[in-house]
Amino acid sequence: MPGGLAARMGRAQPEARAEFFRRYAPQVRRILFLQGLCDEVDDAVQEVFIKVFRADLPAEERFLAWFYRLILNTGRDQGRRRKTRRGLVERLEQLAAERSAGTASPSMDPAQHATAADPALRAALDQLTPDFRETVALRFFADLSLESIAAAQDVPLGTVKSRLHTALARLRQVLTEAGYDREI
Repeated sequence: MPGGLAARMGRAQPEARAEFFRRYAPQVRRILFLQGLCDEVDDAVQEVFIKVFRADLPAEERFLAWFYRLILNTGRDQGRRRKTRRGLVERLEQLAAERSAGTASPSMDPAQHATAADPALRAALDQLTPDFRETVALRFFADLSLESIAAAQDVPLGTVKSRLHTALARLRQVLTEAGYDREI
């Protein structure tokens, strides 16, 4: 990490924390958004930085891998919470519909209201498994090397290469089928 920023953050220097937030918040936001946290992305970004600022930070040479793993895990946790909430809402709506003989209103999916800069790409990314979507996000939206992605996801380098190859092939296929002929 440039300029010993992790070490300065470890000493709880407020200006180091502010610099870290300014530098990495956009990447964190994009990664979490690509994990499917459309409506909850701001809460998840905040949760990531709170965890960083409260943690005993690892050594500088391991800091970024630790940080990206923290982002991925936070996104996964938020996703599980969202699934649990959705399941509960759907069950409550089903019970209400049964009690009122089918007059309940349909569920409003928060993801339907989310907008992305490129809806076709967003739809294609949604068709990837979470592991593949994370790999794409770390490579193209956080601009990490394959080795850094392997460290962040705690998988071998070959797994990262395989995931990236498969994900790009799938994205290419989905976008081509949707009528986009731009090269991916």
